[in-house]
Amino acid sequence: MKTDGDSNVSYSDDDELVEQFVEWTSDAVVELRHIVSGLQAPALRGDKMINRLYDLTHNIKGMGASFNFDLMTAVGTSLCGYLKNIEATKPVSLRVLGAHVRTFEVVLEHRVTGDGGAQGEALKLRLHTIVQEES
Repeated sequence: MKTDGDSNVSYSDDDELVEQFVEWTSDAVVELRHIVSGLQAPALRGDKMINRLYDLTHNIKGMGASFNFDLMTAVGTSLCGYLKNIEATKPVSLRVLGAHVRTFEVVLEHRVTGDGGAQGEALKLRLHTIVQEES
């Protein structure tokens, strides 16, 4: 386990913990996909399933960087930020939700660690654009 200062703990050198993170995250992303696939417009920010989606995303966001999955943290930050900025009675964009979940799936499928380099930047830019178009 590496630490960077007192607050940033990294478990990326512990293969067993990384595998546990990937397994948990994979299960969470399957649940996210199930939630998004089952939503029908208009899904409101205050809906129970949107709250569950937020909670799962927040957990992924919080743990990603500790396991060298910085891109997962960035995608989670994007989706959590989008959901936080929507009033509880306003419909959420199924396009925004789906794009973020798909990005989580791609990162896991390809085991993209760190920030993903140029491809990671392109994914983050694409998500930002989709959020802007749908806001």
